[in-house]
Amino acid sequence: MDQHLPHPERSELSGRYTEGGITVVVEIFRPAGKDDWQMEVTSLEEQLTDWNESFASAHEAWEEFIYVVNTEGIAVFL
Repeated sequence: MDQHLPHPERSELSGRYTEGGITVVVEIFRPAGKDDWQMEVTSLEEQLTDWNESFASAHEAWEEFIYVVNTEGIAVFL
């Protein structure tokens, strides 16, 4: 692996999120050299959900995650 490749910037909002006994890992990151943020949610069973659209800020991505949890339930990520 080339150690000279720039690494994506990981948001401090990334991490584990648990609700109703279900835990997922939320990754909010900005690819090196980009302005927009990306988000991926992975269940502990390794089911990956990613967003096709990007976000203007890490906070905007987090708000989208919380909106989905509140409207569809965390089980949508399983």
